[in-house]
Amino acid sequence: MQRRTFLGFLGMSLAALACRRSGQGGTTTATGDTSSTDPYGSATGQGNASPPPNVEFIPVWEKHQVPKYPGSEPGQLQPLATQVENGGTLSFAVSDSAEKVLDFYRTTLPSLGWTLQPAPAGALAAKREGAALTVVVKGNEYGTTVLLMLTDAI
Repeated sequence: MQRRTFLGFLGMSLAALACRRSGQGGTTTATGDTSSTDPYGSATGQGNASPPPNVEFIPVWEKHQVPKYPGSEPGQLQPLATQVENGGTLSFAVSDSAEKVLDFYRTTLPSLGWTLQPAPAGALAAKREGAALTVVVKGNEYGTTVLLMLTDAI
């Protein structure tokens, strides 16, 4: 029953994210600066940044520099029809709060060259080199369920 609730939450979050993305346009600075600020005030960047110390990558997505949440054990990749190598979804559960998980990805992804995008509450979206990463979290008193989705950037 909890899985069905989470999948319903995921579907609604992804639909809201798709609606938001369809109305978004990119901006370029006149100076050629590749960094910007997302609507939430977090610094973002693009390119091949050096990973911060002690960041482990999810093995199947190491090429894309998708960080593994500390202490997590992502499940098996569920492939999706995408042009991104090994595109699909992974999920895992951790005892940390949903906000702590989102904070980890919100601070770590930009340091790896991902550009944060607007996303609904309980989710985070980022783009990097033709790939899009969506992080959806659902917390409760027992911990947090996390779904990561790697697809083509729109």
